[in-house]
Amino acid sequence: MNPETSRVIIQRQNGEVLADHKLTIGEYTIGRSKENLISIQNESVSPCHAKLTVSARGLIVEDLGSTHGTFVNGRALKGPTSVSLNQAVLLGEIFLTVQHRTTDTTAPKLYIPGDMIGGGRYSLIKEIGRGGGGVVWLVQDEHLKQPIAIKRLPPELANDATALNDLIGEVQKARMLSHPHIIRIHDYVKLTDELPFVTMEFVDGSDLGTLRNQQENGYFKWDRLEGLVNQMCEALQYAHEQHIIHRDLKPANIMITREGNLKLADFGIAASISDLNPQNRMEGDASGTMVYMSPQQMNGVLPTPADDIYALGATLYDLLTTRPPFYEGDIYQQTQESNPVSISQRINNFRLNNNIPPHVESAIMGCLAKNPTQRPANAGTLAKLLHPGTESPPAPPPPPEEMESVLAESIETTQRFFEENTPGAVKSWWYAKSHKHRDLLLVCAIILILITLECAFSKLQHGQFFKTIHTWRPFLPW
Repeated sequence: MNPETSRVIIQRQNGEVLADHKLTIGEYTIGRSKENLISIQNESVSPCHAKLTVSARGLIVEDLGSTHGTFVNGRALKGPTSVSLNQAVLLGEIFLTVQHRTTDTTAPKLYIPGDMIGGGRYSLIKEIGRGGGGVVWLVQDEHLKQPIAIKRLPPELANDATALNDLIGEVQKARMLSHPHIIRIHDYVKLTDELPFVTMEFVDGSDLGTLRNQQENGYFKWDRLEGLVNQMCEALQYAHEQHIIHRDLKPANIMITREGNLKLADFGIAASISDLNPQNRMEGDASGTMVYMSPQQMNGVLPTPADDIYALGATLYDLLTTRPPFYEGDIYQQTQESNPVSISQRINNFRLNNNIPPHVESAIMGCLAKNPTQRPANAGTLAKLLHPGTESPPAPPPPPEEMESVLAESIETTQRFFEENTPGAVKSWWYAKSHKHRDLLLVCAIILILITLECAFSKLQHGQFFKTIHTWRPFLPW
């Protein structure tokens, strides 16, 4: 970002603009006190509420011990947190958003949980992902009464014809795919006075990158990955047979459901082989994530399935060793000219305790060959190299019980209430417990409270503490 062309807009929830400040590189305190560089006169804002740091690298927001908290996407900030342009930050009941002064001439449209879009069909629940090409929300489909996901353009791209065409292209390509291990795209929706968006299957689970970080030592063992990788190969083989190349395989785009199955996500920059020819060649198009990209994709060569094979190899290398093959220095030059160290050598260099079967290491290193003709011919061939023999690959093991779900909002809200209203001695005892034990204690506390309320209701209505329980006519909270 260029701080010289940035501004911060302060708004009420109804969109009313309270202030509009020019930003340069530096730190800005925010609060009700007039001593702050960004002063907000609102009772929900503390005298010294938060700090905004602006640099050439991006934006950082930090809460300064405010009374009502600082929130991004419904979550209370616990430390310095990165935010994006046009991403709303909630301070008390006031929203703060940073924009480009030169391109964003109007105040941002605030999207907050509870808003209705799609002509009133979809109710926003929470933002669950954000990238350069779109913002993903968990929503409730009020017609079908079930959660789905939507992907909408960021406000800064709302009038960008290229971004809009890319979004339409994503739907056209992804709708060709119907596979149990690929996230299903439903429809493209564009209504008057609303940003266009794509509706898609919602996966209640987590991505492989997040799950990898939750492993005891920060990396996966092969027996934990083997069943999932077989499902990944099945999904890729199917997509390639439909002449679709993903072009952005990485841990963050590989979702694991709460049942333990894999779902390949985000065909946002997918390429259709049938559309590619010398006349409409995408020369110089190196879309993707650099540390997982093949040498050919970096150079904008026509996409082929071999690009996805390389990216899958780089992804597995990362998940097993904590880093991609090339992760520091001149990534482009290394990818083009240098051979990555073997997985065994990387594990030894990082002093990891991870025994990888030789045939698995050989197959992954084969995926990373500079020459695409030396990589496994297709995803099906790779699956056989990773699991030789006649026996079927093992089923994926169940996910960890502590895997975080984006539907766990009620537990998170209760936790936040207790954190903000609990004495220090109790907090110390509380934080000594594991996440699993905390959730269990919270559930037990909620049940005990409901039982107490039930008994009180029964006594008031029927003169007996357990009358409603015996007759099974409980009151509303149950």
